[in-house]
Amino acid sequence: MQLYWHRYKYYPYEKDLALREIKSLLDPAGIHAEGHTIHLDHPLHPELVNRLVYFANSTVAGGEPVATQQNLLERVNGNGVNRQSTRYSAHGLHEYKGKFNPQVAKAMLNIFGAHPGQLVLDPFCGSGTSLVECAHLGINSVGTDINPLAVFLATAKLKSLTIPAESLLNNAKFSLIAAKRLRTEPTLEGERGDYLKLWFPLEYLSDMERLRLAIDVNGGENTSVLLAIASNLLRDYSLQEPHDLRIRRRKSPFPDKSFFDAYEEAVRAFCTRLYDAQQTLGIIEAHSKAVNVDCKKAENHPDLRQGTFDLALTSPPYAMALPYIDTQRLSLVWLDLLCPSDILSLESELVGSREIRGKGKKALLEALEANDAMLPEQESALCIRLQNTLGENDGFRRQAVPRLLYRYFANMADAFFSVSQLVKPNAPFGLIVGGNHTVLNGKRFDINTPEHLARIATTRGWQHVETVSLQAYQRYGLHMNNATSTESLVILRAAT
Repeated sequence: MQLYWHRYKYYPYEKDLALREIKSLLDPAGIHAEGHTIHLDHPLHPELVNRLVYFANSTVAGGEPVATQQNLLERVNGNGVNRQSTRYSAHGLHEYKGKFNPQVAKAMLNIFGAHPGQLVLDPFCGSGTSLVECAHLGINSVGTDINPLAVFLATAKLKSLTIPAESLLNNAKFSLIAAKRLRTEPTLEGERGDYLKLWFPLEYLSDMERLRLAIDVNGGENTSVLLAIASNLLRDYSLQEPHDLRIRRRKSPFPDKSFFDAYEEAVRAFCTRLYDAQQTLGIIEAHSKAVNVDCKKAENHPDLRQGTFDLALTSPPYAMALPYIDTQRLSLVWLDLLCPSDILSLESELVGSREIRGKGKKALLEALEANDAMLPEQESALCIRLQNTLGENDGFRRQAVPRLLYRYFANMADAFFSVSQLVKPNAPFGLIVGGNHTVLNGKRFDINTPEHLARIATTRGWQHVETVSLQAYQRYGLHMNNATSTESLVILRAAT
């Protein structure tokens, strides 16, 4: 059997993952690299070649090349054969910050040998990238996330896989026509209305509310999908700077097109991608779901039975990472998923949050100094060292860094324990983890998060199998200096 690489440029780690996929899925007697191809000797399971992520085509005994499913999905949903596409199928529904790379998620499923009939857990599922990839492969999955917007978007993505794209487009057209015909001004009362009026020009907000009302009436089973597409446009029409993750007033000009025109364009683009994907995948009956629950306490949730998951994979936040709730507060409030007064309190509960509420600063410092979470010696010592390094010129955010890092390690320890209770004995757990750094009192500290988390996991019911270094994609824009420059795949295994 011959395998042919895609035409785009690969990171070294992608070729490493590709070889791991081959060994896990196909189990050949030999693997030989020959230029743009890989030759396999006597693969034990040649019928699984269609699942490979990083190969475009395969041939058997000199036959015609057969495109892999991944090749078909990326070719019709991407930017040509010379660039990897990450927004195929339902993945392009919403530009959720910090999304899991779908190719890596699928590769992890292949490497762990996931197959239909098994149950997969993603404890930090975000907008559902891994859940969508499980659905593509016919694998059951459950994702948990404390962010209600993440769960809303993940549910909408999964729903879109079950609906013909033409039906979705028709519902969107009816909803848009109905929204334009509404003559009465939408009611904007209470805490929600007051908050939205602070952050949107009234002419845009009026159209947004009309569309929301029309979708609620005309959207049918497509309602969540249509609302998700609309929510993706909110920042562009808000008084917040669209490309800034923090709350800063807008300086850039507003879009030239109306909100209704932008929505129609976005729906058509998504439906086109979805239709093209459905030509390859068909209409999927997805047996996956997202649950709005804190993964640190997931083992007590009625929808998550202990000892039932065959494997787990995730891309957790790193310490002091993206302010997910703050960044998405406009969508959370517009969709009525969160009261404005609850934004900061929920933000402070997220793993990796930068927020400390009320008297928490003193309590966190006491916990750090006493190592109340019983972290391994290396992690406890690091946090104490950072605390002792602080200088008088370090501002309030840097003053909080040691406590925030300690809380992050403690929260991840709780998450590791919770997941260990949900999976079966010997189940694998893969995490894509980003590194981090901080500067305190003029000194730079590199935080090897993958190494720290692997060690913490071993104290909470896991064996550390290996850590695979990944080359992170270069970030651009306002926050490129704060982005992680190193990522790793940490592979764990539950106790037997």
